[in-house]
Amino acid sequence: MNALPAVGPLRLLLITLLSFVGFLVLTSFCVAALSVHYDLSLATADASFATIAERQHLRFVLLLNNLGTWGLSAIAALAVAYGNYWPRAAGLVAPRRPELIGTAVLAFVVGMPLIALAAYLNLQLDLPDWMLRSEDAGNAMLAGVLTFERVPELLLALLTVALVPAFAEEIMFRGLLQGRLLPHVMSGHVAVWVGAFIFSGIHVEFAGFLPRLLLGALLGYAYRWTGTLWIPIALHFLFNGSQVVATYLSGEFTPDTEMDSDLLPLLIAGGLSLAGTAYLGWKAERQLGAGAAAD
Repeated sequence: MNALPAVGPLRLLLITLLSFVGFLVLTSFCVAALSVHYDLSLATADASFATIAERQHLRFVLLLNNLGTWGLSAIAALAVAYGNYWPRAAGLVAPRRPELIGTAVLAFVVGMPLIALAAYLNLQLDLPDWMLRSEDAGNAMLAGVLTFERVPELLLALLTVALVPAFAEEIMFRGLLQGRLLPHVMSGHVAVWVGAFIFSGIHVEFAGFLPRLLLGALLGYAYRWTGTLWIPIALHFLFNGSQVVATYLSGEFTPDTEMDSDLLPLLIAGGLSLAGTAYLGWKAERQLGAGAAAD
């Protein structure tokens, strides 16, 4: 297999910033134009998407926003830096360590109760009014995306909430950021957590920052352990997609900010989840180290 072209960290950073800013401006213009064209009220807590057409337009606009801002900007940066080798540079390759796929998937599943506990604890924080208003606006849009009357709505919602974010965000935050940019200035573990921190922060959902941080870390370790971006893409898709399907089947959207659970069961499940995830992580890192030593 041919080696990737050598790309200096400053050059890659500059290419990434220029690509991100360029696509952010272009995507924001397209989203604004389509919002006016479709008469959509975005970023307001009292936004209402009562008709199927309004909800489908909202889904399409949000899909375009995610794809352009994160996916296309990351692909463009990787393509400029690595040319035709950009898929390999992004981690879109066969698993380099297939023996760790099971561990990565199991750690992700075992980590779910810990994410639930983090979500509960995050909601106990006393957020300022401007953060609460932002949460209300986000919940209004999410309610529009996850309100269904027809199967085509479910299909577009899966594209908008699950498939496109799984691909676009993993390309940017795991493939480009964690895999290519951050290793120049920090260790692999730190890169996982810094990538997860940025991943959570860009969603601008303050009441869900901690659980999304943990989600990003689990996805980051899945990439680190398996050596392929396809595993975190699949896990990301399943995580988001299961929430879409569950809402469709229940017929009711419940915002994360209205989480109603008892603390004690969450603490027990979260503690067991932390122990199990830590053990699986320790096991995976030992195998990773053994493999590196053998090489």
